[in-house]
Amino acid sequence: MKKSYLLLCFMFCCAVGAFAQQRPQYTQYMVNPFLLNPAVSGTEDYADLRAGYRKQWAGFEGSPRTMYVSAHTNIGKHLVTNNRSRSKKNGFHGIGGIITNDAIGATNTTTLSAAYSYHLKVSKKVFVSLGAMGGFNQFSLDANKLQPASQGDNLIQSQSKMGLGDITVGGWVYSDKFYFGASMAQLAPSLTFTRTGEALNYQLAHHYFVMAGYMIPLGYDFKFIPSVCIKGLTPAPLSFDINAKIRYKDFLWAGVSYRNRDAVAGMVGIIINNTFDISYSYDYVTSDIHKYTGGSHEIVVGYRLRSQGRIICPSNFW
Repeated sequence: MKKSYLLLCFMFCCAVGAFAQQRPQYTQYMVNPFLLNPAVSGTEDYADLRAGYRKQWAGFEGSPRTMYVSAHTNIGKHLVTNNRSRSKKNGFHGIGGIITNDAIGATNTTTLSAAYSYHLKVSKKVFVSLGAMGGFNQFSLDANKLQPASQGDNLIQSQSKMGLGDITVGGWVYSDKFYFGASMAQLAPSLTFTRTGEALNYQLAHHYFVMAGYMIPLGYDFKFIPSVCIKGLTPAPLSFDINAKIRYKDFLWAGVSYRNRDAVAGMVGIIINNTFDISYSYDYVTSDIHKYTGGSHEIVVGYRLRSQGRIICPSNFW
């Protein structure tokens, strides 16, 4: 068991070239793009509440497990979109927050983040937003799950817990037909402290995301939604996801996703009474690790909290 944890921790550290784990992997980020870009906060016509659970590489002991709760809403959007007498230069605000817990082998990370965004109407149906998210990461290490070369290693014991700030910034261009956005995550300065006179410096690796999607009508009831996400992280190679969905009204959808050098995923989701939605995805791993795992599972549950009297509009992005 301890050897499995050590192998997993070693793989992740080599992949990102930094201490501890990095940002969680998501297959259904297009269901909740707010996870990757704070400028998404406030884009919908309702308060968007979501909870997600992901088990990556099922069957691999100590494999990543991620849980999150997120919420975001707009402030003053109806004044911009429903009042024809107002200038399109008047904007509105978005706010939101995310709580995430991510476990990999002996490591565990809890992140609390709050987001703010400002949205401008640049044409009849197109909006542009800029957003920022600030938070705090609490890292912990369970030394009982490790097998150090030297028993009683003081370095492991002294670094069992550590905290780091987290900053994410992003931009988003969107309408009821398309979206395009870019964000940079984990921009907080490094943490430096001393141990027995030795300076130790830890910094989270910067992450870069570019996302885009377009909604293509297929008759009256069906829509085809292709999308792409490009992910950058130094020194890891560039990765990308290519996704395709078919949506039936604002009721049911199914899709597939391809992540280069990693996995092919199938996805399905349903919306109940224009209020609740639930979606599930399964990743078939195509990398060498597929010999040791049964794939990855992810489930997302959402709730659309609407103001009384507000017109029911479908989600722009899922």
